[in-house]
Amino acid sequence: MTRELRAVLIAEIGSVTTRVTLVDMVEGEYRMVGRAEVLSTLESPTADALLAVLAGAEQIAEATVRELLIGGRLIMPCNADGDGVDALVACTSAAGILPMVITAVASDISAQSAIRASRSTYTSVLQVITLDDPGRGPTSDTTWLERQVQALLGVQPQLVLMAGGLEHGADEVLVRLAKIVGLTAQRSSVDEDGQARQHVERRLVLYAGNSRASDQVVEVLAGKAEPIVVENLRPSLEVEDLEPTRAELARIYERRLLPQLPGYHSLRQLGAEQIGTVAATLSLMTRYTAERNRRDVLTVDIGALTTACYLASQGRFNPTLMAGIGVGYGASNVLAERGAAAIARWLPFDVAEDELAHWVLNKTLRPHVQPVSRRDLFFELALAREALALAAEALRDERGDLSYDLLIACGGVLAHAPQPGLAALVLLDALRPRGAVSERLLDLHLDTLGLLPAAGALAARSAEAAIQLFERDGLQNAPLATCVVVEGSGRRGEQALEAELRLSGGETRRLTVGQGEIVRLPLERGRKAELTLRPAAGVRVGRSAPGKEVNSEPPGILGSTLGVLIDARGALPALLADPAERPEQIWRWMTALDAAQGENPFRALAAPRRIIFATNGALPPVPPEQASAAPDTAPAQAPQVPPPAPASEADSQVERDLAKLRQSFKEEPAKKGWFRRR
Repeated sequence: MTRELRAVLIAEIGSVTTRVTLVDMVEGEYRMVGRAEVLSTLESPTADALLAVLAGAEQIAEATVRELLIGGRLIMPCNADGDGVDALVACTSAAGILPMVITAVASDISAQSAIRASRSTYTSVLQVITLDDPGRGPTSDTTWLERQVQALLGVQPQLVLMAGGLEHGADEVLVRLAKIVGLTAQRSSVDEDGQARQHVERRLVLYAGNSRASDQVVEVLAGKAEPIVVENLRPSLEVEDLEPTRAELARIYERRLLPQLPGYHSLRQLGAEQIGTVAATLSLMTRYTAERNRRDVLTVDIGALTTACYLASQGRFNPTLMAGIGVGYGASNVLAERGAAAIARWLPFDVAEDELAHWVLNKTLRPHVQPVSRRDLFFELALAREALALAAEALRDERGDLSYDLLIACGGVLAHAPQPGLAALVLLDALRPRGAVSERLLDLHLDTLGLLPAAGALAARSAEAAIQLFERDGLQNAPLATCVVVEGSGRRGEQALEAELRLSGGETRRLTVGQGEIVRLPLERGRKAELTLRPAAGVRVGRSAPGKEVNSEPPGILGSTLGVLIDARGALPALLADPAERPEQIWRWMTALDAAQGENPFRALAAPRRIIFATNGALPPVPPEQASAAPDTAPAQAPQVPPPAPASEADSQVERDLAKLRQSFKEEPAKKGWFRRR
């Protein structure tokens, strides 16, 4: 007879922080009864993730006055006194990054699809080799081949992803790619006697190209690589099928890198039945939330080493992970990708370029150090904006029809923001949801307790427990704000719209919003209200017609931490272009969301302007190596990506876990429109 699952200890192991959550039955429901947050113990001299998990369990035991440990070991299962836990589950984002090389036929088709597929888990693309390389020509083919082989010999990927060739098309080009990969398997070394030796380094090769060429590719790689064959990720020009490649990449990561997590085997010995990735847990819960509530959901996670976006919208799911981009270990990569000017534009003060660079490098070396001053805090939040903007741009590359009406934000940098308005500004500044909001209102939720990854990890053991934990203690307790996105023409300062908030009970709050402003209408938790918006001519709310008045439907809008935010700032780069006005403008935005009070205290402490802003409304030129991520130009319109081919439900563990969650609810709640037109 299977023992009933009651108390569960959930560990989310990050590269800097480990979060431990205790879930137990409370009046017939699974609820969070305790949580702790401690520094991870992944580096020397400890190098054991288990130590942080036990430290977190000890803190929970002290807070809840119940025994969880005896002699440094968990009490499992629960005893008659209610002490201990019945299970330990864990997930991690700290097992490392999988280095890989992409070899493809065409740079603008198969290579781009391969790059999108690689962003589904913690990977780093060291190099992309394509047969349409501009340096390859009729008279330089040998030179081109030698250059590609030398380039591959100079990197150390654990995986080579081969892509290209439409289904039923020519297969000779893929055989040529396989031969290039095979040539790099030969390695030379010198033994202890000084004699040159040749050996074969067999790398893992994931083949996701023309299926007709798969047998020939496997034959070419025989004895030189470990080939794995999946369905073609670009079977035709109109269809992009990334799911089989993504599922296999997840399996490779779990098989090859997860066991390298320091303390992995200790956790297994302690009783952790399954250790998954945070990416898999967030993917699972994002998809479940979208299906359960019939919403278009975007989940964002800003971590120390990885920043990610997970979009479940219009029946499609798109994960985008930027491994190596973060606010801790990945801080220097954000600086390298975006440049100092892009980070500095979000600060309410001027800063010297060398000061900002030194701060970023110190943050990279000491990611566990928390901000000790408001100046440090604003540095970190500015860095978070650019990290999230990078992930959002990568998502737009895959989903040109980006659309969502529920935004869930995770990550310590947002959860620990001293004022919730600071977290809201990071999200709105980085994502710029103009044109992306599928409804006229955007719900913002901030996962301050880290329950989204915890629920996803718990789902593998108990779907019922995961749902109750997330919906009772997660979504219901984490509403940050309801945001109205205003778009339209008009000069700065001109009236954008009039807003009227009628609270249940009779009170009415009114305000006028000008172009370039963000304002807040308080609506406390537990209260309801109806909202009326009267845009000016040429101004629209969400995707409604310009100038049309809109009114909320009963039961109206629910209260939240910040209430209702109306964002009429339009094109942010233009508002931030004036170097004299920029700090005061940012301070006014923070004041509007109760994230700051009074006059800007940094006004009299301005540093020498070593970062020079142009006076013509644009930032200074970006170096060529950063041109692809120009910091102050609006994101280019992403190309429309062909819809993916349907994937099998049995392709991955995430699919199986999602199927369990689906079975937990029988009736789909009807999706309520936020507004009706008057």
